[in-house]
Amino acid sequence: MDEPRTLKAPWPIIEHKESFEVQDASGSITIAFVYFEDEPGRQRATHRLSRDEARRVASHIARIPEYIAATKGEVK
Repeated sequence: MDEPRTLKAPWPIIEHKESFEVQDASGSITIAFVYFEDEPGRQRATHRLSRDEARRVASHIARIPEYIAATKGEVK
């Protein structure tokens, strides 16, 4: 069985035209894309988040290593 990947922290957030991308610290692995739509009509039609909502979700995803460290009692 393959060894599990280690996703090095911190996980930066890169803003694109219609999404936020969360990567590992090396930039070689994309953790998540969070898509958004700025125009309200299209936002409803595409069921996408607003830019602010998507930014907040991406921010929480990027903080997962901190949450894991806190549950293990590690201090950063």
